[in-house]
Amino acid sequence: MHPQNSTLLSLFLFYLVATIHANDDQAFECVDIYKQPSLQHPLLKNHKLQITSSSKRTSSICPRGMVPIHKLRNKVNSNFARDAVNWATLDTKTESKKYHGASAVVSIHNPTFSGKDTRAQIMIENGESPQGINCIVFGWAIDPELYGDNMTHFTTYWTSDGFQKTGCYNTKCKGYIQQFSELYAGKPFDPVSTYGGQQVVANLSIIRDGDTGNWMLTNYGALVGYWPKEIFTSLGSGADTIRYGGVAVNGAPMGNGQFPDNGNDLSKSSYFKDMAYIDANFQKQPINELEVNVNVPKPNCYKLNYLKDQLTITYGGPGGSC
Repeated sequence: MHPQNSTLLSLFLFYLVATIHANDDQAFECVDIYKQPSLQHPLLKNHKLQITSSSKRTSSICPRGMVPIHKLRNKVNSNFARDAVNWATLDTKTESKKYHGASAVVSIHNPTFSGKDTRAQIMIENGESPQGINCIVFGWAIDPELYGDNMTHFTTYWTSDGFQKTGCYNTKCKGYIQQFSELYAGKPFDPVSTYGGQQVVANLSIIRDGDTGNWMLTNYGALVGYWPKEIFTSLGSGADTIRYGGVAVNGAPMGNGQFPDNGNDLSKSSYFKDMAYIDANFQKQPINELEVNVNVPKPNCYKLNYLKDQLTITYGGPGGSC
């Protein structure tokens, strides 16, 4: 599939279909790690909870042995089919290579907001047909319809059938298993980066565990949660595409709301740096310029600079009608 068409298919399906999964009550509750809702998924009857040292760490949010489960708002956009989805991403080329993970240091922002929603994310996927796409998405988002505010939230999504019947945001449906309390799916980021000043980042990675096949989500090396292999149909052998960058819907600003700084000043740009992937031997490798495409369909609205020698992209834009 042509990279441009593949990106359109993946991102368009994600933002036109995923909105129907939002639900009410914007809070979280602490639940026993062994009794969290995802473990009741019919495909996880025989799943053994993967416990690591992160699972046993003391937390200021939930008591030991419990994890926060975020609840989303109950509001559905009945006009989601008319949403205008734009992106600025660096995509690996879809070839025979399999990826067993991806990572980057991601700057966190909260631009003055208008539009529907905006996101900075790493997406891994596998599958050719719309119904066959398996996908995991993680990063940050500003989504007033989903969260009920204009704050920047840690946000995840998954699907095993092209965003049709399976998958959801965060822990709205059964699938994603929360492991660590300090960072949980749906948590607001506070503070965030300041333009020209202090930068706040997350060091995010996803790795397919070689023993279990589960997809492990970490921040600064600490396990946040994971997606069990059983809920996927084609990610079991790895991903064929990784996408790093931003997505904005209905004219929303992207990144920090500014075009990337021409002087490549990271304090004035939103960015992904230290971009890497996990190869077939489960070794971490830097992103190679020969293996990626810059994908920015509307450069008047949003831009992306690929700083190949720094393993970095800077991206963003003000959005609007442009």
